[in-house]
Order: sequence, then C-alpha cells, then structure tokens
Amino acid sequence: MEEQTPKNPSRTARPDRKGWPNEYETVFVLPNDQTDEAAEKAAERLRAIVARENGRVVKFTFWGRKKTAFDIAKASRALYVHMSYLGNGKTVEEVERHLRNSEEVVRFQSSLVKKLVDAETRPTEPDVKLAGDIDERAPRPATPEGAPDLEAIPEELADEAAAEPAPE
Repeated sequence: MEEQTPKNPSRTARPDRKGWPNEYETVFVLPNDQTDEAAEKAAERLRAIVARENGRVVKFTFWGRKKTAFDIAKASRALYVHMSYLGNGKTVEEVERHLRNSEEVVRFQSSLVKKLVDAETRPTEPDVKLAGDIDERAPRPATPEGAPDLEAIPEELADEAAAEPAPE
C-alpha cells in the first residue's frame, strides 16, 4: 500500500479549537460614595459567576476613583473596576445579568478582546489596585509677604459697588 502524502506539505495540522474560550473584558462603575470593600465584594461575586459558567478570570484592575465624562447619579466622580476573563457568550450574559440587577453598579460595558484563546497560554494575573485620579486643582500658592491680598475687597470699593444701581 502506498503512503499518502498531504497535498500541501508546507501546511501543518491546526489544533482543534472547538473548546477554546474567547477573551472578554468588562468595565463597571460604582458610585463615588461606595467603599473599596464594596468593589472587592462585587469582584468576588463576579469571580464566582465566571467560575460557575466554566470560565476563568484573568485579572481584576481596580482603577480607583476617576472623573466621569458626565454626571452619573448626580456625581462627577465614580469608582471604576476592569475585569478581564475567558469564557463563552453565556458567561458574558451571566456577568451582564448580574451587573444589571446589582443595585451598586451604575454603568457597565463588556467587549470581546480576542476570539479563540488558548487558555493554557493566558495565565491568571494578580489583581491590581491603582490610585485613581488625584484632585486636578493645584494648591493655591501662598501670598508673599507685602503683596496685596486680592481676595479682600477694600471698603471704599465695596461701598462704591453697593451705591451703584444694578444693571438691567
């Protein structure tokens, strides 16, 4: 019997990717009045959900408190958390369902990072905590000695401003 040779010898056999998961990331936002412990509890609940759906959390990154582009629940700052995980579409559905029903989460967004990731090549990384934004306003410089205090209005100017009629 004659040995069969492949039609294209330069092609190698591809691995069976049928059971490989996709890599997703989800960012969720907690109100500014929530504590860091509340963010950690939410992260642990999401870790359990991903494990229950046969997925694996790769990494949590706590971005800290940041200024939002617009007010969310009448607040201009919020606590951001980023989660990277491996799973399938059902895993993402369960994560989003939990975030939608969670009272402490005000916004979230999930996205597909990469399709068909070999789980063996994507190790689990330790969680990271970042400081978040520092208040953007610089501290006021001290007034040098002998310089006029611009915040104090002289009495004669205050009396003149009070005597003038208000513009219509």
